[in-house]
Amino acid sequence: MSTKTLIKNVSIFDGIADGLITGKDLVLEDNLISKFVPAGGDESTYDTVIDGQGKFLMPGLIDAHTHLALVRPPFEIESMRTLDYVGALTAVEAERYLMRGFTTVRDVAGPTLSLKMLIDDGLAKGPRIFSSGAGLSQTAGHGDMRLFNERAMYFSGDRFKMADYGFFYLADGVEEVRKACRDALAKQVSQIKMCTGGGVTSLTDPLDSIQYTLEEIKAAVDEATRYGTYVCAHLHTDPGCKMALDGGVKSLEHASLIEEDTVKQLVDQDAWVCPQSFITSQPVEGNPTFTDPIQKAKFARAKKGTLKAFEYFKKYEAKVAFGTDMFGSREAFDNTNKEFVTRTEYYSSVEVLQQATSACGELLALSNLKHPYPGAKLGVVEAGAYADLLIIDGNPIEDIKVMLDYENNFKVIMKDGKVYKNTL
Repeated sequence: MSTKTLIKNVSIFDGIADGLITGKDLVLEDNLISKFVPAGGDESTYDTVIDGQGKFLMPGLIDAHTHLALVRPPFEIESMRTLDYVGALTAVEAERYLMRGFTTVRDVAGPTLSLKMLIDDGLAKGPRIFSSGAGLSQTAGHGDMRLFNERAMYFSGDRFKMADYGFFYLADGVEEVRKACRDALAKQVSQIKMCTGGGVTSLTDPLDSIQYTLEEIKAAVDEATRYGTYVCAHLHTDPGCKMALDGGVKSLEHASLIEEDTVKQLVDQDAWVCPQSFITSQPVEGNPTFTDPIQKAKFARAKKGTLKAFEYFKKYEAKVAFGTDMFGSREAFDNTNKEFVTRTEYYSSVEVLQQATSACGELLALSNLKHPYPGAKLGVVEAGAYADLLIIDGNPIEDIKVMLDYENNFKVIMKDGKVYKNTL
């Protein structure tokens, strides 16, 4: 027998429109939004009535670029932590992510598939997870996190611990890329993640390095496409962005040094970009994440390029997703909601909220046949969508800083029709 819930006395941001829906109450049936009804109607037929007390209702937040399992810096995980420690702490961080208002995340490289199953089975608390499982990296690529005293498995037979832990495959050549993709798809990932350009955190690959050949990228895209999903790619520089788009990648991650013509190509191909603003707003010196001189130099370049990249995305109305790229410590994850404020340097508050709701929902729908939650829409308040909802004290369209004090301002956090927090 279905359960009906009425949420009344709220101003509703549906994740799409710039304005608010007023004079309407929201009806939920089990885990789905059923319909809007005129405010002030008969309440006797509902199993539960939630009085929003005139507050702001919106879709649950979506972070399209996170690393739930990178709970410590990569080199610490490899040299000092066991997989059960990583798994236990990841489960703790997942619940904290939900309590920041994020009812869905796209995890782009890491051992989060088992955690996803636990959450979906109701045995742990956390957001819905669109997991990439282990990402793909070439040898000497961004995902090659071997310690300097570790030997190559090709020549010594040594194991790469971060591959064994499920963070990255080291796959070289078209055939290995295909095998890695097929293995990931067999493990029920939602999308394929590749590192096709240099990174800031990694020490051995220059930021300008173009990783994987066009043929290797096309092989990964072919494997993903034949299984009804897509490839997202880590990269920063313009040549890397262009090659990824040429290869059929649907989502560019970071793209901090992308140039104007490539943004035009991105738009022409109806592809997505998931940039970050909070990380690149931080100072180079004294930054706790990037402490090595190599990291600092690469971060300085990415930081400088981000301003121009966002200007291009805005100018050409690129499809921009909300993603934070937080990793490495509890303190880093605690910065997640600061992305809302720093993005308003480039977009209006309502545009940022749209990016973190309906836009991300549209991006995640590209998983298509590998979509882990195919029954309804995410990131919107409309009939038939999942009942992933927040009730907030304050109006973030008028003052985006409301999103920072989530502990006090987020009064109700609901995912899949279940209330995980209610302090009304």
